[in-house]
Amino acid sequence: MSKSQLRQFLVARQQLQDPALENPREVVRTLECIQLDPVALIGRNQDLVLGARLQQPTSGILDGLLSQGDLIEYEANAASIMPIEDVLWMKGIQVRMRHALQAQLDSLGAVVDDVMGRLAREGPLPASAFTSPERVTGYWDSEAVTKATSHALNLLRDVGVIRVVARKGGQRFFDLMERGIKRSLLDDWHTITVEEADRGLLQKYLRAYAIVDARDPRFGWQRQRAADRKRQIEQLVHTRLLTPLTIEGVAQPYYVITESLDLLEQFRGACEPPAESAPIRFLPPLDNLLWRRERLEDIFDYTYRWEIYTPESKRKYGAYVMPILAGSTLVGRFNARCVRETDTLQVIGIWWEPWFKPTRTFRDQLLAALANFSRQLGMRQFDLLLPLA
Repeated sequence: MSKSQLRQFLVARQQLQDPALENPREVVRTLECIQLDPVALIGRNQDLVLGARLQQPTSGILDGLLSQGDLIEYEANAASIMPIEDVLWMKGIQVRMRHALQAQLDSLGAVVDDVMGRLAREGPLPASAFTSPERVTGYWDSEAVTKATSHALNLLRDVGVIRVVARKGGQRFFDLMERGIKRSLLDDWHTITVEEADRGLLQKYLRAYAIVDARDPRFGWQRQRAADRKRQIEQLVHTRLLTPLTIEGVAQPYYVITESLDLLEQFRGACEPPAESAPIRFLPPLDNLLWRRERLEDIFDYTYRWEIYTPESKRKYGAYVMPILAGSTLVGRFNARCVRETDTLQVIGIWWEPWFKPTRTFRDQLLAALANFSRQLGMRQFDLLLPLA
């Protein structure tokens, strides 16, 4: 297959084509999961990922679906939100987390008992509802500064005893895992084996990526050695869950999920739409299409690095630069900030790929897309603080 055909295929799989989708539940199910992230310089990653597909304001939509019990938060591509039914495929991770974290839970003793008791009686509750004079070393601490109750909540969530059932503002609300989940689903969770859950998680990973390679250190969303990844891919090819893929001009072996071969074939020989007549999407740094940076370089000929953790003096573009997708082509990137006092989206930098020269028609479409993007963010207007070359 050519890179052009694969780009069109991946964009279609990622639901980034026109017309925009309308059902947020269907977006989450199709994408398999949406990554969560606390950084919100422009907006929360989960809202921006959803907004790129719906092309409308999305703030709070996923929070609402979480509160209604349609979604669950847990680990997939890092911390993610996914359909509630996928709790089955999380069992293997939860069992392994319990083995790894049980000593920490035991060390907290009565604190854990108190947290569980209050959630049973009063839940759902945020971490702020618990008071504790004791400070411990939490996940991200170099010294003991985290409330013991807050650490207990995080540990209990990681081992699958409790879950996040709502987000309000910057707060997560926790409740017992089994509360609010269908009895039949809980029965299935208790019945399923770890091996069956891991197979389900692997298939979820394959559907999410569609095109995979053996370099991913978290192939199947589990840490594996290179030799183990290679053996697993060989087995997936043998059982015909994956099909080897030869990409024109790319030496790295890739594999496509076999269930998508019919869709892939639709793009064989298809011409890639020109950027100036294609829909424009702005992708956040943790958008599903961008997860594998190596795949971006091999198939999209696009190099991207999220510079949020790069010292400011060493940044090339900015802390929250967003790729610009035109049709199935990544043509550039832009840096922006939200000025809440004036409800203005300020675009402070745009960089085009060296091969791309925007036409007048494309510039007009970009301005319209930026105006729509600012409305999605709840801004009344946008300012372009540089000439649009």
